[in-house]
Amino acid sequence: MKRAPAGRRWRKVGTWATLPDGGHRICAACRTPVRSYRYRFHPAASDLYERCIGLSWCSPCRVYTGAMVHVPRDKTLDDALADLGQDQRERLERSEVRLIAYLDGRIDHPDRIHEQ
Repeated sequence: MKRAPAGRRWRKVGTWATLPDGGHRICAACRTPVRSYRYRFHPAASDLYERCIGLSWCSPCRVYTGAMVHVPRDKTLDDALADLGQDQRERLERSEVRLIAYLDGRIDHPDRIHEQ
């Protein structure tokens, strides 16, 4: 897979052009699979538990989107941050850019980071 040159910054966009590729999406600009990750922001006891954060990104183009998404209460989400300490986890969750950069570095863990 193509990687962005070191030092290129992530850029948040409302949308960017993607194309269907089987059951996934690829970036129209570079033809790389679009990656995505969803996580819960609210505790299970909250009425807002089903409101989650969804992120999608293209590694070579260094673009990403983030939005609130609905995930049913009974759906178990993969936790790509499970092996981190609480402090490091909270630090990543406070910054979309840091979180995307971390997740992008873990693409070799397909059980936790998904192609869209």
